[in-house]
Formats: sequence, C-alpha cells, structure tokens
Amino acid sequence: MSTLVEIVLLLLLIAYIAAQFAVLAVWGVHQYLVRRGQPGLLAERWSLLDLWVGFHIALLLTVGILLMMAFWGGVTLALISPRSLDALQRALLLADYGSPLIWAVLLPILVVQNVAFAVTAVLYMVVKYGLDAGAWGLRWDWSTVRTGALWGSLAFVVTPLLELLSVGVLRLVLGASAFQRLMDWERQTVAVEALLESLQPGLGLVGFVFVVAVAAPLGEELFFRGFVFNVLRHRFDVTAAVWLSAALFAVLHVSVKNFIPILVIGVLLARLYLRTRSLWSCVVMHGTFNFLSAMAAVIVGGR
Repeated sequence: MSTLVEIVLLLLLIAYIAAQFAVLAVWGVHQYLVRRGQPGLLAERWSLLDLWVGFHIALLLTVGILLMMAFWGGVTLALISPRSLDALQRALLLADYGSPLIWAVLLPILVVQNVAFAVTAVLYMVVKYGLDAGAWGLRWDWSTVRTGALWGSLAFVVTPLLELLSVGVLRLVLGASAFQRLMDWERQTVAVEALLESLQPGLGLVGFVFVVAVAAPLGEELFFRGFVFNVLRHRFDVTAAVWLSAALFAVLHVSVKNFIPILVIGVLLARLYLRTRSLWSCVVMHGTFNFLSAMAAVIVGGR
C-alpha cells in the first residue's frame, strides 16, 4: 500500500478517535449544566448525540450477540463434530472463500448486524420518541412498494456508470500504481467480490440472497432512513440531511471503490422516503437493487 494511502487511513483513524473524545466532552458539559439547573447543550429529542449513541448501541448489540453465538456454536461443534470445528478454524485462518463454512459464519454475522440496526432504530423512534407506525413510515401501501421496485431497478441500471466514474476518479487522484494497491487491499479486507465469485448454487446462495434482499434492506432502512435521516432532518435543512445520511450510509459499507455509487444510492433512498413518506418503499428499492446486483455478480463470477 502506498505511503499516501497509509497516511490518509492514519489521519482518518486519528479523526475518529478525536471525534469520540469530543462527543464525550460535549455530553459531559451537557450533564454538568443540566445538574446545575441551566439549559444543556443537547436537545431532549432529535439530538445528534442520539446518533452517536445509536451507532454504538448497534455495534455493541452486534458484538455481544456474535460473541454468544460464537461461544455456544463452538461448544456445540466441539461436542458434536470436532472435525467441523477444526475445518472452520482452518477456513477462517486461510480466508478460504470457497469453503461453505465461511458462509456459515458470514451470513449469521450479516443477519445479526441488521437485527441490531433494526432494534436500535425501534428503541429510539418508538420507545424514546413515541412515534407510531404511520408517523414513522411503516404503514403498508402497495403503490409505494411498486415505486420502490421501479427506483431499485433504475438504480441497478445506473450504478455501473457510477462505478466507472468512481474508479476513474480514484485512479486519477492516486495514480495507477497506488490505485492498484488500494484495490488489492480492499479485495483482501472487504473481500465482497471474492466471496461472491465463490458462491455456488445451494443453501449458501439462498441464504445470501435472503440476507441481501430481505435482512439488509430491512435493518439498514429502519436505521439509516427511519432513524438517522429523521434525526438529521430535525437538526439541519432537508438537503443537508439527505447528503449527510447518505454519507454515513456509504462510509459504513467500508468500500473505497464503491463509495460514490453507495453515496448516490443513499441519496436516492432518502429522497424516495421524503416523496412517499414510507419506509417500505425504501426497503423494496434497497432489496430490489441488492437482489439484481447480487444475481449479476454471481452470474458474472460463475462464467
């Protein structure tokens, strides 16, 4: 990896740590002022601190559930099939993407992550803010569902052009050599393309399609459009809220190459939510886009 990329990643890590301490400092000052009977720095409803806490709740829920699953799953395998446990450990250590055991680990992780997103969103929007299903956008409406399917299909058609633009910009900014090293690093760490290429017809493929077309759209739309976007649009104007929520959505997908396409998809999802006032339209758009993208990747990878 080039020195420039390493420096950028280090600066991003430092900025993230600094932001964590800054938020803690603001929260501390807020608590101090409230205890003294003075106006605090943070709003009781739709506070930006809710976003910070919400992201960490989702993270802790994900890690906690996965640790329990790993512990009890490991104990069960050790008792029932020690050879399977050894094979799983080897597959994980060697990053053997062709092994079905890799998918037996990754798919539950993705499901748990999206369950954590959904639970966090419900905790804030229903429990803390007291919104009912209609006010939150969870009322079922077939017309908005059809609109979501149409938008998802159009997004699938446009995305390849955005990917070409993203790759071109990165290559121009970094140079050919640094760009290639960055792509190799992303493939080794994120590894989505390598994983898709290893998918074979069977339970693994069915499970993957379920995750990307159902679980991920539900969890991510409840969290990013239902929770994150709603908080942001109560603190900023609508345009800023659309782009900020889309930027957070893109950053959490941890892909440099696909940042621009995911950013644009996030903008479209927020705009669709504003237009239809329905989270279901966003879920259907997201699910349609993911399903078509996954099927295209599997077909191309299988050639």
